Amino acid sequence: MIDLTGQKFGRLTVIRKAHRRIDHHVAWVCQCVCGNKIETTTRNLQSGNTKSCGCLQRENSSKLRRVNLLGKRFGRLLVIEEEPSKVGDHIVFWKCQCDCGNIVLHNTGTLTSGNTQSCGCLRKDNLKKLIDNNAKDGTMLNQIADTRRKNKNNKSGITGVSWDSSRSKWAAKIVFKQKAIYLGRFDNKRDAINARKKAEEKYFHPILEKFRRDKDNLNVKNYWR
Repeated sequence: MIDLTGQKFGRLTVIRKAHRRIDHHVAWVCQCVCGNKIETTTRNLQSGNTKSCGCLQRENSSKLRRVNLLGKRFGRLLVIEEEPSKVGDHIVFWKCQCDCGNIVLHNTGTLTSGNTQSCGCLRKDNLKKLIDNNAKDGTMLNQIADTRRKNKNNKSGITGVSWDSSRSKWAAKIVFKQKAIYLGRFDNKRDAINARKKAEEKYFHPILEKFRRDKDNLNVKNYWR
């Protein structure tokens, strides 16, 4: 057991080992600079999870409470009014008007952290831009999705696979960048379907993967709110 007696962690000074354990862990009696005493575990002290008796959190909440955001802008949001909090005095909500005209409520923390920059329209706009960028080369994401739906007029039930009655064979093709690519004719329908699936992996899969990566990057950059 490591003896923490006399050591300081944030606002806490370890006085002695506690007589009891907390969740089966060794606990310590600590004196806070504000005068209060608490008991907490070695893990909480060394990890930094516990730095005071709770006064530090209350002071930070109080500072957050005193922040006046009226008239300030956060992305597309303009703070127009303080909203009475239903959660407690330590959380302040603000009525915000988005550039698109919508009115939304957000608390001080979400606004000042930069996690919220619109009513949600920013996410839609960036998604549209992302789709448009993928469409510049002539391949639309929604067209790729449509090709995976069954066409009721198609006897094979698979988009891109059809029966060629003139040759009595199953024909397979795929449309990529607005051009039809013929994959061959087959005696067996299953072979034609497999050819179509391989072509989707070759032509469609890289585009869909790039879209997912770009979408994840937008999420990381908080462009979705």
